[in-house]
Amino acid sequence: MNQLTDETLLGHYANGDFSAFETLYLRNKGGVYRYLSRQVHNKSQVEDLFQEVWAKVISHGQHYQQTASFKTWLYTIARNKVIDHVRHMQVVDHVIDSSIEEDEQQPQHTQSKHALGQALGPANLHQRLLQAQAIDYCLHKLPIHQLDCFLLREEAGFTAAAIAEIVNINLEAAKSRLKAGYKNLRSCLSLKLELSPGSISAVMEGKANE
Repeated sequence: MNQLTDETLLGHYANGDFSAFETLYLRNKGGVYRYLSRQVHNKSQVEDLFQEVWAKVISHGQHYQQTASFKTWLYTIARNKVIDHVRHMQVVDHVIDSSIEEDEQQPQHTQSKHALGQALGPANLHQRLLQAQAIDYCLHKLPIHQLDCFLLREEAGFTAAAIAEIVNINLEAAKSRLKAGYKNLRSCLSLKLELSPGSISAVMEGKANE
């Protein structure tokens, strides 16, 4: 089963083989979750969106047409969920005080640091936390169209051509957004961490592998 392509697995699932969907889910869940969590910073909201993405895969799997790869289709669903979520939150922000949401997130941040502290030795912990904070800060500073393409490249591994298809832009525009995104992120990190370009590459690679 693990040797089958995503498209073949989805076909088996459409014919009633639930184990095929289980393999498909386990193969792709990590990348989708990371993609969502980079753009939505509330854990419970990320989990809700994650469930919605897979619910749509389940409900529409039988109607999937192989005009695009399964992975492209999957991340198109995820991207649309993020867009809908952002639009929704823009309305909610007019009603709910943002400080309430920050208070709700604080225990998660503390818990995250505690888990990281258990995984790393004390000598490296402080530096890793500074790097993580800098990367999160710099990603947040990217224009949304650059962030979108950057995450599809780094978190999902899509080529520029696939990104262009998902985002519905031409190839040159996708390449331009990627180039600008990487340039702006490196520039921000070099200022934030006071590191050389080579060190910045190592930091970005380390964060992507977490």
